[in-house]
Amino acid sequence: MEPREVKLYGAWGSAHATMARNALALKGVRYEYVEEDLDNKSEALLRLNPVHGKVPVLVVDGRPLAESLVILEYADEAWPEGRGHPPALLPREPRARAAARFWARFFHDEVSPLSRAVVLADAAAERAELAREVKARVAVMEAGIAGDFPRGGEEGEGPFVHGRSPGLLDVVLGSCAAGTRVLSAVSGVEIVEPGATPRVHASVAAFDELAAGFGTTVPHELLLARLLESKARSRAAAA
Repeated sequence: MEPREVKLYGAWGSAHATMARNALALKGVRYEYVEEDLDNKSEALLRLNPVHGKVPVLVVDGRPLAESLVILEYADEAWPEGRGHPPALLPREPRARAAARFWARFFHDEVSPLSRAVVLADAAAERAELAREVKARVAVMEAGIAGDFPRGGEEGEGPFVHGRSPGLLDVVLGSCAAGTRVLSAVSGVEIVEPGATPRVHASVAAFDELAAGFGTTVPHELLLARLLESKARSRAAAA
């Protein structure tokens, strides 16, 4: 049975909320978007996600689901038909599905938290060192993607991880395009380079272009300004 009501709680500039928005856009899902102020979280958000109190939260017929990767997989199963794309975000073959989940979790657990540390670091040397570690972890993903998803696989040659159409890993990587540019801007370290990480670079570039039509992208200059403003407020409050 088709869901009667779909809401997504997110926040401007949140890459994880953007992942959920982009997945719903790919699936052609109509939903109500609820913008949250993460410095002043609503009672609704805290009630819907009492464990973490974070975005994104997807509410389908009154029942909430939290965490971006959980929401992406739910959307893939709940709405199997995509908007002009092959229906599945995850590959059909079981081992490839497991590999996609592994690398998505690797990004969520190992890359994303370190990215935040780059922005919050005070010293330029510390920012550069942390950014180089982010770049090293992206290189680990590059090698894993190249090994687990050879070019010309399920869908043939294309810019995305699985070929011509975006999948789970493209949503994860491409939704962080603005954030990746911010990291490079504050650290002076180019995080994703076409020569060093060609598969990741191609995925991010292709998905970022696609997502521009979804209305979910933000200019990285504005994102950087917002993050620096938030950092300054936090420092002032702690002083």
